[in-house]
Amino acid sequence: MVWNALPTFFRGAAVTLALAVSSVAVGMLLGIPIGIGHVCASRPVRTMLWSFDRVFRGFPAIVLLFLAFFGASGLPGVRIPPFAAVVIALGLRSAAYQGQIYRGALAMVERGQVEAARALGFSMPRTMWHVQLPQAARFSLPSLSNEYSVVLKDTALAFTVGVVDLMSRAKFLAMRSREILAAYLLVAVFYFVLTYAGIGLFRLVERSVAIPGLGRHGTRRIG
Repeated sequence: MVWNALPTFFRGAAVTLALAVSSVAVGMLLGIPIGIGHVCASRPVRTMLWSFDRVFRGFPAIVLLFLAFFGASGLPGVRIPPFAAVVIALGLRSAAYQGQIYRGALAMVERGQVEAARALGFSMPRTMWHVQLPQAARFSLPSLSNEYSVVLKDTALAFTVGVVDLMSRAKFLAMRSREILAAYLLVAVFYFVLTYAGIGLFRLVERSVAIPGLGRHGTRRIG
């Protein structure tokens, strides 16, 4: 019966992948300015960013998910769909981690290159855009592949708020067929494939943009 359920597992895998990609994208959109802020912003702004990091890196993912779904829905006139709640919670958490990834990547750009750009008349924003960010993007790719794999596995919590993802379908199948071991082994295989397919894609991009002589660098998620 488990093998007959493969089509429904593929539909669940599509939802899981959409959750992971959306959450990482939200984390990237917020994490890049957060990383720049850690490097360039004034002290009060850096303090605010530090507080953001501590909150979203310090809370368990499931607590953030319940706050986004059950907590926000308790406010008058607020109703967040389950899928959106997962993306918000995991996206904000990923932004805190990605902000540190980009902060470390920006710090790896040689100071002499920044000074040379300034000597040529580049403003600080132009220097950041044309000199620092392109190199930081390359340096951050190994860590981003790690971030993708962590976020993908965090999406396994999505079934707790009603998202019909891989874990939700595995739970339903295990209860219906009583083939509990087979159902969860199958879902483990799906997560394994999605994880290493994504990591492989990041490595392909990393090789395509690599600059000879710069080597491979990156900051891993900590905490």
